[in-house]
Amino acid sequence: MKIDVDPDSMDDDVDSGNQLRIPVRTPTFIVPARAAGVAAIATTMYSLNSAATVKGDDSVAGVSDAILQDTIQDIHIINADTANGERRVPYEYQSTVLQPAEILPLSASANNDSANARSSKDEPREDAILVICTPESLPNTKETPRFDMNLALKYMQEAKAHTIGSWLMYSEVTGSTQTFLEKNIRLQNLLPNGTVNVAAVQVSGRGRGRNVWISPVGCLQFTMLLRHPNLKQAPVVMLQYLFSLAAMEAIKGQPGYEGLPLRLKWPNDVYALYDSSSSSDTSGASSDEAGEPGYVKIGGLLVGSSYRDNEFTLLFGFGISVANPLPTTSVNKLIREHNLRNGTALAPMTMEKTLALVTSKFEELYRQFLAHGFEPLLKLYYRNWLHTDQIVTLADKGFEKARVIGLCPNEGLLQVRSLLNPKVVYSLQPDGNSFDMMQGLITTKTN
Repeated sequence: MKIDVDPDSMDDDVDSGNQLRIPVRTPTFIVPARAAGVAAIATTMYSLNSAATVKGDDSVAGVSDAILQDTIQDIHIINADTANGERRVPYEYQSTVLQPAEILPLSASANNDSANARSSKDEPREDAILVICTPESLPNTKETPRFDMNLALKYMQEAKAHTIGSWLMYSEVTGSTQTFLEKNIRLQNLLPNGTVNVAAVQVSGRGRGRNVWISPVGCLQFTMLLRHPNLKQAPVVMLQYLFSLAAMEAIKGQPGYEGLPLRLKWPNDVYALYDSSSSSDTSGASSDEAGEPGYVKIGGLLVGSSYRDNEFTLLFGFGISVANPLPTTSVNKLIREHNLRNGTALAPMTMEKTLALVTSKFEELYRQFLAHGFEPLLKLYYRNWLHTDQIVTLADKGFEKARVIGLCPNEGLLQVRSLLNPKVVYSLQPDGNSFDMMQGLITTKTN
């Protein structure tokens, strides 16, 4: 299937030529999800509106906006009005404001390092629309067909959490959920702790380093804002492991789902056991022989951070294939295969429920982490990872063989013991090394 980007295609995803067509960008809706207290909610809404000090476009009837001039974007802030009818953002207003500076195909090369390395000052300024909603004025599924915000709110409020997922942001199509929060500093500072920014499709999704994250429809992808105090007993470097563990436990921790073949690959990727005999595509699996089960990547995490006044501001960019079978497999495909093998009737996951479960589980584990650090969670982490006693090859140590021991719970280092000299233990940085699952090879990253 060929994938194109079409700014005029707002309703139909698939045209008669069997092409998936999506708008370049759509408005971002924001609503209090788990935020507690009328005063706190009102304060956030007031702060967002007050920061928009430039008069916007009032040429479209029923829309009154103001512009927050941020680092890389002019963010048009409007308040959702149920009087607008079925649409919270009229087409005419949306098409007037969201004039794309550049149209990028979703199949843009992942090797375009120069484009990914551009600084914000080199990027053209764009306009964005931020729609402030109340639970009563959320868009319906005609306006957000790939994600039901009302259903997401229901699941998030049912799950036991208070801070993580305090506010929910959602776009049908965006450039990157990570970039939107990372580069627009004024907006980031106004958002409450625990805000999550979700998108159905990202046209410029980001992975670790200079990698590009492929964002097919059916992949849950979001960025979570966390303000973390500088605590000795809760080192910030361990939060990437904590988040990955929370994502794993959110799915496998449900009754009946424990047997799903999901595992963690160091440092923070989600892998699934993939039976290539059921598919003609055997690329990417970590099995040496085609037709035998192997592990393939279905999720990953990118963490950005800044530090000020003894506090870290962290942006966790996470994506996991929930319902899309390509490019490898998905959680729901694993569930279907599990049901066939075991005669069970486990329900498939939805994007909305998965988001609620992951954010709720993270808050649960985060509270434990703040009080006791990561060491009490190591046993649970090892139960979910791929590397217990794994033999690896260290490329920068003359291709020496070593056995994985585990993680250092305070520094986040992967510890491996030399097979040649068992008294020698190497400690490997998560951000300085690359782990090739297929070859069991650990190499030093190069820019």
